Amino acid sequence: MSYWMFSVTSHKDGNMTIGPEVIVKQRFADYFWGLGEKTPNRRALQAGDKVVFYMGTPYKAFAASAVLASASFKQSAAQQDEMSHGTNFFRALYGVRLEQTTIWKQPRRVEDLLSALNFIENKEYWGSYFQGGVRELRERDFKVITESAFPAGSVSPGVVPSLHLPAPDAQFALESHLEEFMDKNWNHIDFNRKLKRYTTSEQCGRQFPAGQWSIDFLCLDEVTNDLVVVELKRGQTSDTTVGQVLRYISWIEENVAEKDQRVKGIIIAREIDEALHYAVKNLTQIDVLTYRVNFALHSPKQKEG
Repeated sequence: MSYWMFSVTSHKDGNMTIGPEVIVKQRFADYFWGLGEKTPNRRALQAGDKVVFYMGTPYKAFAASAVLASASFKQSAAQQDEMSHGTNFFRALYGVRLEQTTIWKQPRRVEDLLSALNFIENKEYWGSYFQGGVRELRERDFKVITESAFPAGSVSPGVVPSLHLPAPDAQFALESHLEEFMDKNWNHIDFNRKLKRYTTSEQCGRQFPAGQWSIDFLCLDEVTNDLVVVELKRGQTSDTTVGQVLRYISWIEENVAEKDQRVKGIIIAREIDEALHYAVKNLTQIDVLTYRVNFALHSPKQKEG
């Protein structure tokens, strides 16, 4: 049995805005959840798996749960018509059956659980983990969400600990800011290749769900059509970082890449130490890029002559 989070956000259908609460209520009434062909993790869903539902703005909270009554399946034209309810939004080529659907009387805000959720590594910019439609959770995180099962010694719900800057120069004031900077300035970054973000109807390529893991950025090389995993080296050992990227490459090859489509990797690090140099030396599918931060102060006053 696996555990999943389905993210639900507002959508526009013509001149009508459909809120996340409306989507959940309608899908629960149908005992069905629609999926896109490229929804991350779609093919891994199986009957008996448990699901928690996150509702986006304005709720930003976990608000419902269900059990999958089927694996992902392709709908016939008649089934698509039936489940569309006369709207383009509710029409779905794929989907799963639901059972034991429950809309909670008291939604649980992400910010109240943030410190206890392990799948959210970047606590400051946690919103990016709720893109993608379907994300696998570890059992512990699922229990934290559904049972408020905080481990001994953890903070209570509603208390979010402050973030502590790492020593000595804060390494770009936390790597979380580097990820955010890249997200906002993507078109101005030189990756030594022309990369665009791998997007689906539910996901922008940032914190792309890959099984129980999250890829910092999943991209597409516009020249070669290679899929490219871009991962930031966040204060962990070089061996761990390289192993992580290799795992992501294998997962993308098996679950996302089309036939004969290659998958590459890029590690972005503050520096290339000896361990990282040797770890990637014979790995032709992984490149390492370093970043540099320039900081300068300029007076708005002109120098007096």
